[in-house]
Amino acid sequence: MTKIIYLKDGENSKSQLIIDGEQVDSSNYGIDSKIHAIQWEGSKGEIEYNDGTPNKEITDISSFDFTTKHATEKKVNEDAIKKEDEDYLANMTYADKRSAEYPDIGDQLDDIYHNGIDGWKSTIKAVKDKYPK
Repeated sequence: MTKIIYLKDGENSKSQLIIDGEQVDSSNYGIDSKIHAIQWEGSKGEIEYNDGTPNKEITDISSFDFTTKHATEKKVNEDAIKKEDEDYLANMTYADKRSAEYPDIGDQLDDIYHNGIDGWKSTIKAVKDKYPK
């Protein structure tokens, strides 16, 4: 159930838009300057105006296209983060990759204790084989 809150704080201040508890940049939504607030919860809501127009109860919020625009923005941000991560990994040396994947020293010692030196060597070899020189 989608919950949307839009609130214009003042004439010159930045408005706030919260979609399902997540703060969103409201500048991308083109909300009419006469609107002071929008509250939406699931299937109904209310628009409050700042120009003397009486508040209006609403049962459809699709004209504002909040959820589609928000989903698109979210996807663009997720894709950018994924690309950053891929670029970071692509620029890592084999030694960096190995170092990041080796178990910490405590886990390695535990591996030796439970599986012997040969078990430990097997664990280390798997990482070395995955990231060859």
